[in-house]
Amino acid sequence: MFKRIFELLLSIVLPKEESVLKIEKLSEEFITNELSKTNETNNPKFKALFQYKDKIVRQAIWEIKYRANKKILEKFTIALYDFILEEISDEMLFNNFHSPILIPIPTNKQSLKERGFNQCELIVKEIIKIDGGRNFSADFKSLRKIKETGHQSKTKNRAQRLKNLEGCFEADTEKVKGKNIILIDDVITTGATMKEATRALKRVGAKKVIGFALGH
Repeated sequence: MFKRIFELLLSIVLPKEESVLKIEKLSEEFITNELSKTNETNNPKFKALFQYKDKIVRQAIWEIKYRANKKILEKFTIALYDFILEEISDEMLFNNFHSPILIPIPTNKQSLKERGFNQCELIVKEIIKIDGGRNFSADFKSLRKIKETGHQSKTKNRAQRLKNLEGCFEADTEKVKGKNIILIDDVITTGATMKEATRALKRVGAKKVIGFALGH
């Protein structure tokens, strides 16, 4: 009840832009079928659903990332959920990719302090809710960020991104050894973050790691 009152007061003090209200009203069919799909990322193990340069996609991800917009999160995560199931179907059939664990990309402490949440965790929680335990489980503690890297989106050079991220993640052997892992991020840019997170998980014995994001 208090949350609803707070959201109501917030909507009065800081009303949403008209463009945001329009995105909230988009049908799941429109989101899935009409928004621009992305091209391949730099790594075949990392996949994204939408083109980040699409204006609607960019604003939707911004709303999820900085405002935890529940309506937009729910609708876009449904599309991502269906995309993940489609993409891993062959892996499950031919490569024994069973019982994968969803792990969100950890955020840096400054972002967590500013926003009060990790948008990747929100996406994972929504996927788990949609899935209802049929295909996935989730783990929010087995992968940690142990080195602050600042905002990678502000680092334009790929080599510098890789250098910044080197050794920034740590994983628990007990929780991921021998397990199939699906990493979840909001946006894949160069793939450097996914690559370093994968390295940390594989270092402690993860069986196979695949990464998914809303945009690229």
